[in-house]
Amino acid sequence: MISNRLRFAATYLLLASAFGIALAVARLSRILPRVRRKPSGRVLVTGTFHNPGWYRSHIAPLARSGVQEVLLVVDEPQSPMARVRFVCPPRWLSRLISRAGAKFVWTLMAGVRYAPDLIMGYHIIPAALSALIVGKLVGSATCYQMTGGPLEIVGGGFASESWLTANLGGPCPSLERLAINVISQFDTVVVRGHKARAFLRARRITSPVHVITGSADITAGANGNRYYDLAFVGRMAPIKQPDQFVETVAEVRRSAPGLRAVMVGEGPLLSVLQIQASEAGVGQNISFLGRRSDVRAILAQSKVFVLTSRSEGLSIAMLEAMAAGAVPVVADVGELGELVTHGTSGFLVQPNRIGGYCDHILSLLSSEERWRQFSRAAAQAAGRCSIEAVAERWRCCIGEAIRSAYPAGREKGSRL
Repeated sequence: MISNRLRFAATYLLLASAFGIALAVARLSRILPRVRRKPSGRVLVTGTFHNPGWYRSHIAPLARSGVQEVLLVVDEPQSPMARVRFVCPPRWLSRLISRAGAKFVWTLMAGVRYAPDLIMGYHIIPAALSALIVGKLVGSATCYQMTGGPLEIVGGGFASESWLTANLGGPCPSLERLAINVISQFDTVVVRGHKARAFLRARRITSPVHVITGSADITAGANGNRYYDLAFVGRMAPIKQPDQFVETVAEVRRSAPGLRAVMVGEGPLLSVLQIQASEAGVGQNISFLGRRSDVRAILAQSKVFVLTSRSEGLSIAMLEAMAAGAVPVVADVGELGELVTHGTSGFLVQPNRIGGYCDHILSLLSSEERWRQFSRAAAQAAGRCSIEAVAERWRCCIGEAIRSAYPAGREKGSRL
């Protein structure tokens, strides 16, 4: 009990201090007028990219939005991409002052050196806080990407994926109020769907809130050979509830003994899931592939994509699955309904209802024609999130944020 109270107190003080510093810097920056600078055409982005697909989905359209260069402050370089430069802090600095501390220092240095037009952070803690502080210090427009949806904010983020906020142990209304005050300081906010935008509007956030999803390469097409019946792609972590996928496979297998399923991803629950599959008698039905660089190819060989998460923004894995023609049967959480039309391009299931997943999966696997109809609709829906379409949304968002930060308008020659 004492340990839990100490953990809560330490976490509360750390978060309250971080929010307080960000608020102080933002409010003090209003005293001095922003100095008009010549546009650099650069956007500075800081955050953590969990896998190559997530990186491609978010950065590819950003790099094609009309900016001259995207600067990425990340732990280590990702795969090369046109108009993208990696600005990675040295490992010794990360060991000395933590990964978050090192990326903050490097974000500040990059902000001073490259004078970006916009500085953007994924997730409120710590990347967006860093983006806000640095942006106000160097005079750049600022953007917060609410990647994880309202769970980043509700109750101080106690139920989000952050290991830090998990130490709160429960909702903390005062931290939630601080977070809302911080969000109101950004020049623009980007969310994954209309539910998140409504959440912010209900809390009187007056900054522009843009709905911009990740993107998918819809030109690759789908593989005609569907080897896997079911696919799960994601971190093997509690928030994704991958154990429910194993339960679903075990139930569906009762009606389809030859069922073939695949789980792609790594995480703390991987070994537990393998034991669970073996004990449920489906060890031979599920292929655990771990971390893979060919996820899109695997999805193109899958008939049904299953997502059992208790919380999501708009899943990039689901988007890529739909683009590949895999039909989504997913939990009705977060912004998944932005892309999935129940009964047309896939199915939305009440969270934690294994029977709901099973019924819809069996309805698809039992009829080839029915599956093909849903597959075509899923691929068509994913087309709304093509790289080109999302790039255009980014072009409008970035241009608006910069004009908001500098009401006098952009200099001649700006591409945004």
